[in-house]
Amino acid sequence: MTQSGDEPVRIGILWRGDRTFQSPAPRPDRQLGPLFEAFSKLNVTIVMIPFTDDALDEVREELLSCDGVLVWVNPIQDGANRAALDSLLYEASAQGIFVSAHPDVIMKLGTKEVIFHTRELGWGCDTALYRSPADLKKRFPIRLTERGRLVLKQGRGNGGNGVWKVELVAEDSKAGPDQLVRVQDAQLRDGSSEMMTLAAFMDRCEEYFAWSSCLVDQEYQDRLADGMLRCYLTHDEVVGFARQRPKGLLTLEPGELPVQSPPSVMEGPDIPAYQALRVKVEREWVPQMKTILGLEPESLPVIWDADFLYGAKDAAGEDTFVLCEINISAVWPFPPMASEKVAAAALRRSQAARRSRS
Repeated sequence: MTQSGDEPVRIGILWRGDRTFQSPAPRPDRQLGPLFEAFSKLNVTIVMIPFTDDALDEVREELLSCDGVLVWVNPIQDGANRAALDSLLYEASAQGIFVSAHPDVIMKLGTKEVIFHTRELGWGCDTALYRSPADLKKRFPIRLTERGRLVLKQGRGNGGNGVWKVELVAEDSKAGPDQLVRVQDAQLRDGSSEMMTLAAFMDRCEEYFAWSSCLVDQEYQDRLADGMLRCYLTHDEVVGFARQRPKGLLTLEPGELPVQSPPSVMEGPDIPAYQALRVKVEREWVPQMKTILGLEPESLPVIWDADFLYGAKDAAGEDTFVLCEINISAVWPFPPMASEKVAAAALRRSQAARRSRS
C-alpha cells in the first residue's frame, strides 16, 4: 500500500504508439491492465510514454522525469526498428534511471544469438552462427548438406520475421548454390513453401545482417506440432507459463488443412505438469546462462520469457526441451498472476535508482 510521507516513485510505461491523444489506462482485464492494477496498490506514479521516431525530444523529456521505465517496443514493427529508441534508453540509463529491458541486456539475451552462445546448456541443440553474408554462403551449404533441413533465423526480429525452414529437395544431394531448396516462411501459417536455388535464398537473407548483425541456424524440431511452452520470468524467478501452438514452419501434406490450434492459456508458476521444467530453468539453465553471458541477476528484465520447443523424449519417456528464442523487448501479454511480482520488482529497482541519484 502507499507509504505515507514518501514521494511516489515515477515509473514510465513506454510503447510504440500515437502521441496525438491522451492514452487511457488499459482495462483491468486487458493487456497490461493487471499490471496497472498491481501498481495502483504501490507508492507509484505511472507516466504513460507513447514512442514515435519523430518525437524524440518529447520522449526524452518524459523519460528523464522518471525513476524507472518499462519498455514494450518490438525489434521490428511497422517497418521501423529500435535504433533511435535504444539511444534514448542508453541516455536515460546513463543518468541513473532504471531501464527494463536495457539495450545492452537485449543484445546479450534478447537476440537469436543467445541460442548459439548457450548451445552447450541442457536447453541447447546443434546450432551455428553467421556474422556476414560471405560467412553464410561459405558454411550454410555445408551444414545443410549434412543435415538436410535447418531453421535459419535473423538475429533481431519478432513474429516470425526473418525465420525460415530450409530443406533440400533431392535426398542425398549436395547443397551447392544451384541446388533447389524448399523454403518456408515462419510468418505464413498455412504450411505453404516455395522452391528456389540455395544461392537465391542466401541472397534474400543478406538484408538481415544490416539490422540484426547475424543469422543463426538450428536443427528443426520434429515435435513442432506438439506446440511450444513459454516460460515467463521476473529476473531469475519463474512467474508463469503459456502453452502455445505456433503454426509457422509446420509441415503439411498436400491438400492438408492448417492445424486449428486451441487458444493459448496463461497459467501460474505452480502448475504441476511444468515443475520439472521450472526446476531446470531456475536452478540450472538460467544460472549457467548468466555465467556464460556475464549477466548479474538484477540486470535481467522485470518480465521476460524463454520459448521452449519439445525435443525428443528421453530414455524414460519424459519430455526434453529446446530453446527456440528469448523475448525481452515487448513481452505482453504475460500471465496476469505475475503482475504483482513484476510491479514489485520494478518498484524496488526504481527506488534503488532514485537513491543512487540522490
